[in-house]
Amino acid sequence: MQKSHTHRHIMTFGTFDLFHPGHVYYLTEAQKLGEKMTIVIARDHRVIEKKGRQPIHDENRRQKNVAGVFSGAQVILGDESDIFQPIREKNPDLLVFGYDQKVPLEAIQAQFPDIGIARIDGFETDKWKSSLLRKNYED
Repeated sequence: MQKSHTHRHIMTFGTFDLFHPGHVYYLTEAQKLGEKMTIVIARDHRVIEKKGRQPIHDENRRQKNVAGVFSGAQVILGDESDIFQPIREKNPDLLVFGYDQKVPLEAIQAQFPDIGIARIDGFETDKWKSSLLRKNYED
């Protein structure tokens, strides 16, 4: 099957702790939407703020894990203080989010009205969901 790119540069976001097939599916499907992909890895302190817990793997390890699978993508750490800085810096055409990501869509659309937004459906979410894997990891 031939790729049909509708956007030049897409950007995805995530924690990607316990990197699993659901993450691979999300990023693979996102990659089909553009010619170039930037993957933004959540900083450790953002994970703690948002999820109320420390990630199992630190941000550098998570970045390496994702880059090892998606070598054609640019895999970067998010900004220390401004979650929108990578968007301003890289200026993507499309932001792609996973099915369960809670994102401030109104704020994004207000600040970046010319950037498209897409969501990718989940992949076997009864089996490949980070919260389920984390529970099994900790048991």
